[in-house]
Amino acid sequence: MKLFSVEKFPAIAKALLAQFLGLLLLAITVVLLAQFVEPPFADSLLLALQVIYAALFTTLFVMPRWWYLIQIVLPPSLYFALSSGVNPLLALGLFILLILVFKNAVFERVPLYLSNQTTRRALVQIAEEYHLQRFIDLGCGNGSNVRFMAEQAKIQESVGVETAPIPLLLAKLRVFGGHGTVLAQNLWKTDLASYDFVYAFLSPQPMPELWSKAVREMPANSVLVSNSFAVPDIEPSEVWQLSDRRKTKLYIYKMSETQRSKTSC
Repeated sequence: MKLFSVEKFPAIAKALLAQFLGLLLLAITVVLLAQFVEPPFADSLLLALQVIYAALFTTLFVMPRWWYLIQIVLPPSLYFALSSGVNPLLALGLFILLILVFKNAVFERVPLYLSNQTTRRALVQIAEEYHLQRFIDLGCGNGSNVRFMAEQAKIQESVGVETAPIPLLLAKLRVFGGHGTVLAQNLWKTDLASYDFVYAFLSPQPMPELWSKAVREMPANSVLVSNSFAVPDIEPSEVWQLSDRRKTKLYIYKMSETQRSKTSC
């Protein structure tokens, strides 16, 4: 079931609304229970009901599954923080810090995933195999990929885009001194026409939209590489299974003139 009235709300707004509606439903439940059971009610019961109701509205709002963890953890975390005498300003500061780090997860359904060294070495191999020279990392996090690719002799240009404030700052510092370029730019507003090697480590939700953007903008014979998340209903040119601990899969899509002409039609 889908509540279309909240479909275009930012994810954080949906999450807070789910908690608020859960709290209203909890209040109604308490009033009804008081007709049969003498209050007060145990804090553990109230917390459990709040978690259940928030999860229910999270389902109705059709939010990604990883939001359930936040919705489940938030009520007891606030309860224990307040009951332990934690300064509300400190709690607010920690919340703001989390937003600064995980902004894209909250607003754009793209968690902060960081590529490992095994993946970076594989990216170099892909660049060599497909003769690629202009690299861009869509959502570059702390900039490790951008700097690593910039240091490869055959890579002429290495760029990353990022909007989460703290990862962006770290990325800027990492590439300082000419080790690549990091832009404070939304990946959806980034023109891909100048790049022949586009790398993304996003999440399942934006992959169809990313594919449409890639087909519209990327030149023929360029390559889109997605870490861990395949484009639905599109057969990749190759899938590389890496030997790292998490068994990373790189989905490789080579763009063709046929794909671009179909999109333009």
